[in-house]
Amino acid sequence: MERHLTPTQRLAEITLKRPLHEYVAEKRTARPRWTWKLISEQLAEDTNGEVSVTPEALRQWYGTEEAA
Repeated sequence: MERHLTPTQRLAEITLKRPLHEYVAEKRTARPRWTWKLISEQLAEDTNGEVSVTPEALRQWYGTEEAA
């Protein structure tokens, strides 16, 4: 299945040098589980401020992947 990424998601993947969905999944499956807010804050830090997204955007993009 081909993923259709937003420009922000593509920028995050280029900056992180890895798929954003893997980055998010790693944090959501960690124990203790990272909140969407913490992931949002860490993403901004890990990309030196290049990528800033709201916790809600991350949840909308990747929240359904958790249920799968």
